[in-house]
Parts: sequence; C-alpha cells; structure tokens
Amino acid sequence: MNIARFAVSRPVAVSMLIAALVTLGAICLTRLPVDLLPSISFPTISVVTQWPNVAPQEIEAQVTRPVERAVASVNNVYEVSSSTWEGTSQVRVRFTWGTDIGQAAVDVLQQVERASRAFPTDPTLQNPTVFKFDPSQMPILTLGVSGEDDPVKLRTLMDNHVAPLLESADGVASVSVAGGLQRALMVEVDPERLRARSLALADVSRRLVQENLNLPAGIARESDTEYTVRSLGWFTSPEEVARIPVGAFGGRLVTLSEVATVRDAHAEQRIYSRLDGKPAVSITVTKQSGANTIDTARSVFEQVEQARRLYPHLQFGVVFDQAKFIEHSIRDVKKHAMIGGLLAILILLFFLRNVRSTLVVALSIPISLISTFALLYLGGFSLNVMSLGGMALATGLIVDDAVVVLENIFRHIERDRKDATEAAVSGTTEIMTAVVASTFTVMIVFLPLFLVRGQAGQMFSQFAVVVVFAMAVSLVAATTIVPMLASRLISGEAHHESMVNGNQRGPLDRLFALCGAWFDSLDASYRGTLQWALRHRFWVIAIALGITGSAFLLTPYIGTEMMPETDSGDLNVNVRMPVGTAATTTNAVVRQIEAILAANPSVETALATAGAGGMRGTSASARGNQGSVTVHLKPERKASTMQVIGELRREMARIPGARVMISSSDIVSRVITGGAQNLEVVIFGSELGTLASLARDAMDRLREIPGFENLDVNWQESTPEIQWKVDREKALSLGVTFADIANAINTATNGTVASYYQEEGFQYPIIVILPEAKRKAVRDLLNLPVSPASGGGRHVLLRQVARPEFAMGPSEITRVNRRRYISVRGTPQGRSPSEVMAEVEKVLSEMRFPENYYWEWGSAQKRQAQEFAGMGLAIILAILLIYMLLAAEFESFVHPFTVMLSVPLSTVGVALALFLSGRSFGLTAFIGLLMLVGIVVKNGILLVDYTNLLRARGLSRNEAVLRAGPTRLRPILMTSSASVLGMLPMAIAMGEGTEMQAPMATAVIGGLITSTFLTLLVVPTVYTLLDDVAGFLRRRRQKAGGSQPQVGGTPADGDGKDSLALPLDIETRTTTAGRDR
Repeated sequence: MNIARFAVSRPVAVSMLIAALVTLGAICLTRLPVDLLPSISFPTISVVTQWPNVAPQEIEAQVTRPVERAVASVNNVYEVSSSTWEGTSQVRVRFTWGTDIGQAAVDVLQQVERASRAFPTDPTLQNPTVFKFDPSQMPILTLGVSGEDDPVKLRTLMDNHVAPLLESADGVASVSVAGGLQRALMVEVDPERLRARSLALADVSRRLVQENLNLPAGIARESDTEYTVRSLGWFTSPEEVARIPVGAFGGRLVTLSEVATVRDAHAEQRIYSRLDGKPAVSITVTKQSGANTIDTARSVFEQVEQARRLYPHLQFGVVFDQAKFIEHSIRDVKKHAMIGGLLAILILLFFLRNVRSTLVVALSIPISLISTFALLYLGGFSLNVMSLGGMALATGLIVDDAVVVLENIFRHIERDRKDATEAAVSGTTEIMTAVVASTFTVMIVFLPLFLVRGQAGQMFSQFAVVVVFAMAVSLVAATTIVPMLASRLISGEAHHESMVNGNQRGPLDRLFALCGAWFDSLDASYRGTLQWALRHRFWVIAIALGITGSAFLLTPYIGTEMMPETDSGDLNVNVRMPVGTAATTTNAVVRQIEAILAANPSVETALATAGAGGMRGTSASARGNQGSVTVHLKPERKASTMQVIGELRREMARIPGARVMISSSDIVSRVITGGAQNLEVVIFGSELGTLASLARDAMDRLREIPGFENLDVNWQESTPEIQWKVDREKALSLGVTFADIANAINTATNGTVASYYQEEGFQYPIIVILPEAKRKAVRDLLNLPVSPASGGGRHVLLRQVARPEFAMGPSEITRVNRRRYISVRGTPQGRSPSEVMAEVEKVLSEMRFPENYYWEWGSAQKRQAQEFAGMGLAIILAILLIYMLLAAEFESFVHPFTVMLSVPLSTVGVALALFLSGRSFGLTAFIGLLMLVGIVVKNGILLVDYTNLLRARGLSRNEAVLRAGPTRLRPILMTSSASVLGMLPMAIAMGEGTEMQAPMATAVIGGLITSTFLTLLVVPTVYTLLDDVAGFLRRRRQKAGGSQPQVGGTPADGDGKDSLALPLDIETRTTTAGRDR
C-alpha cells in the first residue's frame, strides 16, 4: 500500500489517528510522576552488626571476618568490603549487574544467620541486620528548626510532636532529629555510698528494670461484673523513682535516694547544632522507596505549615531540598527544549522561505513529543531529567524526515510543474526508502544500550526509548501528515511565484528572495567544489584523513569523568580536628566557620553540627572531633558556586589545628553513586601501622597536585584509649565474669539506659551513671563495686580483678575482599578527573612500598572503566547494526562503507567541541557519540540513495554524482542545521540539572558540523573511487572468463550502472523509489 497516497486521499482518517496519539499523550502527561533520574537499582547489600562499646580489633576478629567468609560464598558476588569501628561492623556485598537482588538478599541472610551462630555469647551483641542499598531512599529534605531558647524543650518538642507530624506526610519513610538536648531521668550513683552498703551499679540497673513494669494480673468477678486486673508499676514521677528499694543492708531496705541523685534533666550534650548561629535542631526527611520526591516534599511542607500554626514561636529553615532542585531542573530542560524547537523552526523558515511549508514541518515537533508522553506513562517511566533531555535533544532530529519529504515535494512542484496533490504523492514515494533507512539508523543505535549492564544501561535506557519513539512518530508524521498538508496548503504556482518574484512583495518575501539568491550562489559554489574534488580525489582523501587524524592530537587534552558535576547551589563544609579532641573544642572551631559563612554575601542559610550523635547510654561512636556545615547559597548570587568555594577555602585555611574540606553538593552523584565523585587511592597491606604511615606519606605528596582538593583518608589517627586488663582467673574465682566487669565500667563512664520513664504518653530514658566528678579520673574507678549480672554472689572492687593501661587503638579498620586497606580520597576541582589521575599515578610511582604493600584505584575508578568498556562495546555494536541495515537497504556489501565514512569524519568535531568547551568525556558524551553514529550516516544515505536512483534512470556515474550532491545540498544543510540549533540550548547548559546533557549535546553538535561539511565532498569522492575499483575488478574477472568487456563507458566516466557492487557479485539494487519513478 502506498502510504503517501492513502494519507492524501484520506486526510480525515490520518488527522484523527494523529489527534488520538496527541490526545493520549496529553492525558498521560498530567499523570506522569516527576523525579530527578530514572529508577536505578544497585546490586549491593549491607550487613550491619552492633556490639556496643567493643573495640574495632575485637569486632573485626569475632564478627566482621566470619561474616565476610560467609557472604563470599553467595553466587554472583563481585566484591566484599567492610568497615569496623567501635561498636559497629558493616559488611557490604556488591554483586554483578543483573543479579536478582531480592534472591541475593535471601541468600546473604541465610549465610549470615549461619555465621552468627559462632558469635560470642555476649548479651550486648545484637543480631546482624541485612539492608538492600536503595539510592531512592536517601534524604530528600533537611530542615533547621530554632526559636525555643531551652534546648531540652526544643528537642522534646521535635521528638514528641513535630517529627511525628512530618512523618505522617504521604511518602515519608522516616524523620530523624539531631541536636538540642534530649530529656532524660539521670540517676547519678555515688560509688562510695554504693560501696558502703555492699551494692553495685548492676543492682541499681536491675532494680529499675524490675520495678518499672505494668503487668496483667488476670480477671476478677464481682456480682455480675467481670474486671480485668492489672498491676501498675510504671514510674509516674522522679520522686517515685528515688523511693524504689535497690537492696538491703544492715537489716533494712536501701532506697535509690540513699545511693544516688535522681534528676529530671538531660543527657550530656555530645552534639551541637545551630541554624544561622542560633541553637537549633536539624530534621532530615527520607522518602519511601518508589515514592515521588516532589509529591512527598509538597506533603511534608503542608505538615510544616501545620506545625507553624501549632507552634508559632518556631522558625523553620530549609537547608536542603531535593524537590526544588528537581523542579528547577525539569523546568530548565523544558525551556531548553522549547528554545531548541523554536530555533529549529526559524532555520527551516530561512531555508524553505515559505511560512506555510515551515508550519507543515514544525507540526512534527509537538506531534512527536506529546505522543511520547503516552509511551512514558504506559511503560511505567517517570518524567525526569533524562527522559526530558532525550526529548530536548531529539527536537532538532524530529523535523529531519519532514524536511526531506517536504523538500522533495517542492522539487517535484518546481522541476516537473506538478500540481500539489500529485507532487505530494510522488515526492514522498520517491524519497520513502531513504527516509525510512535514515530514521532507522538513528533508532537502531540505541538497541545495544539494552544489552549494556551497569549504571549506564539503567540510566540511559529510558533516554533511548524516548528518542526512538519520538523518531518513530516523526517518521509516521513525515510520511502521512506532511504529504497530506502539503497537498492542501501549498500551491505550486504560489510557491514558485513567492520564491522567484519575492522582490515584488513584502519585506518577508524580499528577505526570502535574498535567501534564495544566497542558496543559488551556494549551490553553484558547491557544484564547482564537487567537480574539483572529483578531479583531485586522492587530495580530498588525504585532506580528510589529515583532519580526522587531528582528533587524536586533541585527545590528551580532553579529560574523562563518570558523570558531569551538577550545581545545586548547596555546599558542604566538613571539619576534622585531631583524634581525641573534645566536642566542645570542635564546636568552637565550627563557630569560627559559621562566622566566615555569615560574612559571605552569597550564603543564605547555614546549618552547623559539631560532635557525635547519640546520647549517654547508647552505642554511638565517639566522633567528637568532627563537625559539618550544610550551606545553601542565594539563588540570585553574583558568584558561581566554585568561586564561592574558592573564597571560603582561602579564609578557612587560616583556622589553626583544623582540616577543613569544602565541596559542592552534587545531588546527581549522591543519587547515582551514593556519594560525591571522589578520586580514591586504596593502599593494601596487613599491618595498620604501616598502612597509616604510607597513607600519611601519600597524602603529603598528593597535596602538591593542583586542583586535587579535600584530601582525606578513611582512617583516623589512633584513638587514645584506656584499656582495662582483666585477670580472668581471679575474676572467676570471685564470682564475676568479664561481661560483668565490662558492663560495670560502661555504666560508670558512659551510662546505661536501665529503663524508661512515662509521662503524658511519651517515654524518656532512665540513665544510670556516675556523677561527672567521679568518672573523670581513672583512680576514681578503681574502687568501683562490681557484682554478677544475675544478682547473686558477692561484690568485688574493680581494682581486684582489672588494671588500667593507657594505649592507642585504631578508630576504624577497613577491608575489601578480606584484605586490609586504607584509602586516600579527594575531589578534582577546576580540572578534569583524568588529568588529576595522571598526576596521582606519577606521584605514587615515586613512592617506595614495602613488600606485600601496594596501591590500586578505588572502586569508583574501576566502575568508570567498566562503564566505559560497556559503552565502547555498545558503539561497536551500533556501527555493526547500521552496516547490516544499510547493506539490506542497498542490497550491497560495499555501499554501506561509503555511507559510513561519515562516522570517522565526525570524530574530529567531537574532540574539537569538547576541547573548546572545556568539557570532559563521560557517560553522557558516550551517549552523544552513540547518537552521532546514527545521525551522521543520514546525510550519506541521502547522497548515495539519490545517486543510485539517478544512475538507475540512465545517468552516468559522474553526472549522477554531480546532480545528486547539489540536489541534496539543501535538505542536508536544513536537517543538520535544525539538529544543531535544536541541541544548542542543551549544549550551553544555562540552568540547573542541565549539566548532564551538556557534554552529550556538545559532542553531537561538534560531530554533526564537521561530518556534514566533510560528507558533502568525501562521500561522493569515495563513491567514485570504489566504483572505479569495482569496475577494474569486474573487467579482470570478465577477461579471466574470456568474455567481452561491457560496453557503456570507461571507469573514468563510471557509465556501468552496477559496477559498484560487482566485486561481491551483488548488483546494486534499483531502489523502490527508482521503480516507482
């Protein structure tokens, strides 16, 4: 069936079909969820085990290593890494891409359960917990709340009222609160009074647990009424707690008030939090897996407004809002798509010189894009930066088919003086094969993406689907809507008169006439240049090879990266003091940082935190030497984010004794990789002391590399420790165990949550601890009474069974694939990662490593190499698929090589564009290169297909080449110009979140420009060369077979119509268009 004839003869049916697609797309657009990126699943599982107040060495030996051995036996494990610090073991299991993570989690859980049976029998050792890593469950919102002078009341209000209110918002998984002072019932036990009454700390804790109970006591009946009996023992006031008996001495009961002071106060402050210098509490909101970020944030802010009405004295400040970044990114991508579409339409008007015909082509854009929304909705996709970026980048490509079809219709009107209806059918039919083939070349290059494993395959598959579907709809529109509208809106005589006699009309027509004169001049120039090229074919080939080879000269100056860094307008300032620094000292340094931030005109909000989370009585690790500040910059600031970072870094470098690291908050990297895009050097070895020395040496050397900032290690200097050495035999003879001794020391110094105090439906911890004056010095603990946890046996003094020793111990032990390591990491700023990597390799090659100690790149760099290898394979497969498609189209094994010369001719443009723009080559640029493979061959298809058609009509080879080139010049320039201008706004990247598509668009624009101009000369030249070679081989074969040479011209003239395919015994197929002529 002739599609064009059907469209022209059935305009209503075609219009209704297109209207149905557009209507469906418009409806689906309103229902599409909005998010930052497509859903990305990571094949990673974590196993976390808590063992409060136990040193890293013990946890590594007794927990971490057994878990590592167990999970390593699970199928498809790629890497096992672990981190062990005080009180915690974390083992991360990374699987190969494509692994069923649900089944893998079950397998890991089974292996961990088997391994845990061999764990020490310590009641404080908790069961391992297995987590699946889900980047979508990362925090989406951080708020700072101030306005209440009493930090205890502020924290209590947040914990009891505000946090539950926010947690009730739709889509919220959890709300965490940090800062302020947590209310607690402090039971400060006097060790002398305790010892005088033959009691121990364990007796106090045990009695608090036993007395603070509500228990059912059965059912009682009286008359006809049945009563539920309950024994109520919950504490109702601090006074009641103080009156409970904790033991007996001298024939009477000893109450808690006799040995301890009970205060309704707060736990010792271990974390300091401020919002813009005022005491504050931070609230972090995490969304549920699969929940929409924007909808969740909107629901949270509705609850925030409710909280403002309930507590008008509170001030809420937004420090981090992922939803706003997503909204701005989506808005800017939409804007770039609209601007690109308008630019493409204007360039078409410039070439077509007719408003009606331009509108006919322009209709392809909204039809294709709006229809694509239906595919997104039905496929379960979201509206995100990648899907919209695909639409924006496809805007210029969408009009290509319509342009080629319409231009061919015009030629039939102008050349053959056909009426509009006849020209619409014959012009569309003639070009149909070339249009379908060229469109399929763009679509087919994305097929290998679905075979690529890893982040690239997941992240760009949705991008590929969008481009493919938009191109498919544009092909339908070009072969139906365009001929149908052209037959009705474009009058042959009117069009011809407008183009020829435009100087007799209005200003627009006169402008069109000037454009026509310029095109005539360009046509004549190109014809002459093409004639020269055919006379100097080897010069043309040599020049083309030289230009293409120059791309390799630029390669060393183009950096590489995983993903472009995005600028969300947020900064992170991290400060690290020497190990052992008290939280109060760290807090003073953080205050200096806050003062510097407050004086910077670009800073809008700063949320500062100093010290470690957790409270007395919990298993929080002591990180009092660390602090951080989350900074939100003003949107209307004059300085860029990197300029602000430079200013702050210079000022904060003067703070003595502190290591300050400043980095931009790269939301995309956080979502994709779970952290910033750092360069990491991993040093392997067995002894922690040697590893630490090598890491310090490496850091000192790497600090000299320009542009390598925020250098840090995943290990801290040894932590000062007081190690209690227990005489196990003596302890056993006195009736106490190691656990009894360790728990007594922990309760005395760190505190133990013995029970909870109930008030108005809320619980507050009851913490048993020694008074601050009695727990500071080691000598005060020597006379601490210790008793068995069971309550039986006699009491002993700590000095009888243990002695203190001062030592240094590691703060953290890290391993990967069961090898210890320490990593040095930093962030490239102002330079590409590949440039910094080259200098890092040079610096580390000069270091001397002991035997069995060596360094490797971290997992991020290895993952980048894997992703690049996968994308390289995708490009090779794309080229192979295009060759197969073209071979089937031309029915020749040789013709495709002529057309595919456009691919290497584009590489110089890619290299030059990235070099001039200062952009690095990453995954998005790889996608641009993949697109380019399909785009650039379209011009070659138009030239070769029409040349074959003219030869099939009886023209000699050179005549066909000289006519095909100028004839296809205007559609080639139109489609290329429309594609370039359509992508130009994305390449400029003037907006939030558009940094991801910028290298992609830059690569396509650069490659398309150079390929277009080189193709116009190189493809015809190579076409004639291959034709000569084919003729030479044909004559030799005929001579060897004793047959007479074919009459019809010499190789120089190329009169043999079928000579190009003869070397492979396959005739050049007369195209469908040729048969229909």
